[in-house]
Amino acid sequence: MTFVGAEITAILRAASERGLPSLLIGANAIVLLGYIRNTVDLDLLVPEQSRSQWLDLLRELGYRVFHGIEAFAQFEPADKTGAPVDLMFVEEATWEKLIESAREMDLSGQRVLVSRPEYLVALKLHAAASRLAANQKSIGKIRQIVRICALDPERDDPFRELILRYGSEDALAKIQSFSRRR
Repeated sequence: MTFVGAEITAILRAASERGLPSLLIGANAIVLLGYIRNTVDLDLLVPEQSRSQWLDLLRELGYRVFHGIEAFAQFEPADKTGAPVDLMFVEEATWEKLIESAREMDLSGQRVLVSRPEYLVALKLHAAASRLAANQKSIGKIRQIVRICALDPERDDPFRELILRYGSEDALAKIQSFSRRR
């Protein structure tokens, strides 16, 4: 079992009690895949149709939106010392594709769905493309996912296609070098 802070556990429990759908992405998902690292935030991918319920839940738990755009919302707790929360909103078709192959795992006693590692890489590439300053940080996380999960774009055409769709030829070359260095 992997442990997280009380705020994250409370959010996951409250969401579960309300039947709110989510897919764990970000650092906690990487930890569940086997990479040991410290993180205090919670990153979730949720279907667009549940946006208002998620916003209501987080407000009720004392969170406020400090940055929001169409596809993302970032929250901070009222006391500023708790766990930040990032929500990524996706259309129903994307949601269905992502949860189709997700695995159920345990995070501090809460059952969470975790995306396939290939999709975590695609999400990181997408995030890195939209936030150039975070690119190096995202590349480091991608390297860990590729190594831990033994991903190889040279042997896995769908993975290669995801990289090219959400990244670039440069990203593909870098990821290929990660898989060769295992």
